[in-house]
Amino acid sequence: MKITFDSALITGSSRGLGRAIAVKLAQEGVKRIGVHYLTRRDEAEETLARVRAAGSEGVLLQGDTSDSKRAEAIVEEASEELGGCDIFVQSVVPTLDKIYEHTLATEVPLAKWQIAFDTQARAFFIGAPAAARHMRRGGRILALSYTPGGVTGGWQPWVGMGSAKAAVESMCRYFAVALARHGITVNAVSPGASDETTLIGQTPKEVQEALKEWACAGWTPMRRRVTPSDVADVCALLCSEEASFVTGQTIAVDGGSSLMNPDFPLALQVPK
Repeated sequence: MKITFDSALITGSSRGLGRAIAVKLAQEGVKRIGVHYLTRRDEAEETLARVRAAGSEGVLLQGDTSDSKRAEAIVEEASEELGGCDIFVQSVVPTLDKIYEHTLATEVPLAKWQIAFDTQARAFFIGAPAAARHMRRGGRILALSYTPGGVTGGWQPWVGMGSAKAAVESMCRYFAVALARHGITVNAVSPGASDETTLIGQTPKEVQEALKEWACAGWTPMRRRVTPSDVADVCALLCSEEASFVTGQTIAVDGGSSLMNPDFPLALQVPK
């Protein structure tokens, strides 16, 4: 794998998947990394320390990407500090309490639906084109998604994030066409659920244990949960020269869980 780009901004990289992506890109030779955070500066500083330990320079960037003006300003500040923005990764997510209400989709408060859209769909609509303006010799734009939340309706309280992620995946396809002439690829990466991701990790322990048992029982054919490293590896691959002709795609990193058929009992799908 060969990554020839010099600079990258990863929003929401103080911890979780964003941190793993920032460190992986540093390990693969990206020289300058923008580490973005909202409130957890101590955790962002830990990410920055790991980036530097991997041999890259880095800067901290603070701000609320749900604010349209600030979302664009963060990209501009990063580009100035890093000398460009060859790679842009949207990994930021709000805390669970801001978007989650244990109720039916029709009863989720508008304010929680709105913050989901503002931090995901609107932030990407603003941030991705802003970053593209600073990509001088091609570039890579990535958005972390969760495809099942956007194509199913069973997890009712997830209506805001599910709808927002579906919008982000759609935008990736539109932006991919618009930016292809400049050698810029745009893709979404859709991890399976994991307690090591920011939002799922905020759920009660019994929820996380149930998800783990579900995966290990065979509903994830590879019989384990996705890890931040799994996701970071795919993101790095999409940023490489070898993936320069892959654009407008949503890549599932889920160990095959999206291949399972909910209409059939597990025993009929994967006989022992």
